[in-house]
Amino acid sequence: MPGDAPLLERLAGLPAVSVGELVELLERMEEPGRDPLLAGLAGVDEDGEPAIHPLVAAVVEHLRQKPETTCYAALLEALTGMWNAAVRGAVVSRLRAQGLPADDLLLRLEALSPTLGLKSESREWARQWMSDPTAQDAALVQQCLVRLLLALRGLAEARARMLTGEPPKETT
Repeated sequence: MPGDAPLLERLAGLPAVSVGELVELLERMEEPGRDPLLAGLAGVDEDGEPAIHPLVAAVVEHLRQKPETTCYAALLEALTGMWNAAVRGAVVSRLRAQGLPADDLLLRLEALSPTLGLKSESREWARQWMSDPTAQDAALVQQCLVRLLLALRGLAEARARMLTGEPPKETT
């Protein structure tokens, strides 16, 4: 694996790590706060017991629903969600600066790019998003950041196995 290859290309070259394997790894961690990727998302509760941020628990539960998905796919999904939120924010800012009425904003966004994620969502989600786009996309970005960190943690396991000469785990 050349050192100057783009990061996503290098990550794609790693053996697949299933999300199920990642969830198992997380469940075995006695002190998730000691992991550099999870340190900001873990701590201790009032009783001094290890605890994770509720958002981590929600994302892990979502990942459990598709254990056969790979960490690489979860990483791309997270990056795509953050990208869509960033582009939506930039486009909304420009459209509002042009004086576009709120009623026309969603229609204009849908017409500009189906990849912004608004067409694929339900009408209820679109209405909620229109009521406060910043809050809705901020929540999405937070979930995506947690997904990104967890996916990287899983991919790091594959790289650690390679660096230490361990055989890749069998995928089922």
